Amino acid sequence: YEWNEWELNNIGYTIMNEDGDMEAAEKVFRLNMEEYPEAANPYDSYADYLMETGNEEEARKYFKRSIEIAEKSDIEDERTRILYGSKGKLAKLDKKDRQLDFLEGDWEVEGTSYTNGKESYKQKAHEKIKFEENGNALIIHHLNEQQEPMGMRIIAYDAIDEEFDVAFLNANNPQGIETSKMKVKKTGDNKYELMDSYKERNGKETTLRHELNRKSDNEMEWVIFEKGDENQWQKMYSMNMTKN
Repeated sequence: YEWNEWELNNIGYTIMNEDGDMEAAEKVFRLNMEEYPEAANPYDSYADYLMETGNEEEARKYFKRSIEIAEKSDIEDERTRILYGSKGKLAKLDKKDRQLDFLEGDWEVEGTSYTNGKESYKQKAHEKIKFEENGNALIIHHLNEQQEPMGMRIIAYDAIDEEFDVAFLNANNPQGIETSKMKVKKTGDNKYELMDSYKERNGKETTLRHELNRKSDNEMEWVIFEKGDENQWQKMYSMNMTKN
């Protein structure tokens, strides 16, 4: 037999998952790292073992080591499957997919639209927001003042690009699925900046800047800016949100 890294890896998982012998599984996973120190997968697998034993802090180190090796690897499987897997597990461990959990809930919204920086009209609406565990995504149902559907937004974290993928479906004007990319940055205590980039149907690329201010667990201010003719950020829409 030729005990390569993949066979050792399979033995380690079999012992851990089927036999439940964690001590023996650790020996195999450690042996794999010692025998193949330049391979990414043994570090990822040992991190999985550490997660099974509840040692999340130590697991984080080995996921990072797997990512470092995979990113520089000449082996396609390491640059893709192993890299994507380690990044995804680390993102879940660091709860990067749950950065926007504070949005969950039923919200009453008082919105104000702006044209050329000046108020143009006001409206009331509702937002029903929930994190869907099965799809690992934040689901937003946009409703008007009469609780009638206006659209649905799906926000899912992309661990590879370290940003969120956003899909919008319009309930009243079927235009398929409109997609965008969104980066989230914390700018202070309970303050966030969201940069939302998308391509319009005419090919024009547009970026919106969102500023979120969590005044409390039940009250939030959300302001959206777009770039004007002079490439300056102008207020486009603002929302005062109160959780029911």
